[in-house]
Amino acid sequence: MSVRTAPAFLVVGAACVALTGCGSASPRAPGSPSTANQHQVTHGATPTASPTRASASTNRARTLAETRRLIDLVTVPAGAARMAGAPTALAGPVMGAPRSASLIDTSRFWRVPMTMQQSQRWLAAHAPGGLSATGSASSTSGSVVTSVGSAYTDDRPSSDGQNAMLDIGIAPAGASASVWRADGIALWLDSTPAPAPAGGSRLAVTVASGCPRSDRGATDVTPGPSSSLLPAGSPTAGLICSYNGLIGAAFALRSRARLDTTQAGRLARSAATIGLAHTNGDITSCPMDDGSVTVVAFSYADGARASLWLTETGCRSISNGTIDAGDYPSLSAFATTVAGLLPR
Repeated sequence: MSVRTAPAFLVVGAACVALTGCGSASPRAPGSPSTANQHQVTHGATPTASPTRASASTNRARTLAETRRLIDLVTVPAGAARMAGAPTALAGPVMGAPRSASLIDTSRFWRVPMTMQQSQRWLAAHAPGGLSATGSASSTSGSVVTSVGSAYTDDRPSSDGQNAMLDIGIAPAGASASVWRADGIALWLDSTPAPAPAGGSRLAVTVASGCPRSDRGATDVTPGPSSSLLPAGSPTAGLICSYNGLIGAAFALRSRARLDTTQAGRLARSAATIGLAHTNGDITSCPMDDGSVTVVAFSYADGARASLWLTETGCRSISNGTIDAGDYPSLSAFATTVAGLLPR
């Protein structure tokens, strides 16, 4: 079956990571701020060349600009000196990074004339403006803290990228100094719809023929449009077929519902709001998938037919047999609408 997943995070050297923090802020340290743009290193996979990727290239460029904007929000103490490369103690983003080919990570490094503890207090007093503090991390060797870090999130909605955040890591550098690493991180979104997984048996479901008794062996529905989940226009009728997966009578039809023109139109409009933009090359982790699936079929006045394959567990996704999508907020809203139309 089609599975859409969310990027896993690679965490480098963090022994304590929390969404709300592993420590407490201390009073402001002495010194005065400096915000000079300093050395930066940008990482990220270059998208494969394709005549349909112009918008993807634009999204990548805009996401790169966002990571640089995040880095510009870092305020370092007076006397901070830029470094040409990452300090050994901070080899990667202190809070980790999504394992995805869509990752863009813009990094800068400094040597600061303050101890790690003084640097922590400075950062607490000069937090990046306009961002939400969302986590902290620390790494230890025995009972000795070898690095600390803080994460800040840009909560503004964006159609270009997602998961935009700023990580700031601090590690000791001798008795009276420390090193800083700041990473502006985001995932750029490819606006070209993702192809549905190839192969497997396709389940043919139409409003006229009704729900098959079982979806055993099927991995998707028969192919639909390549640039949208459903054809243009409003359907005249619909059909929902919900299947058990491995729970109960395996792969048997669990429930069904026929939709009138009003219900079918409302559900099709909900499907049209599902985001088709996606990241690429993710290494992912999903909850348990028990194989339960709901198929939604539509019929149109001109004789056109369409169907959607909605996975209910694991990393939820939706497919029309040609493309699939896994944008969680819009997909969840659609799934809730579908569930509300099934008999209780």
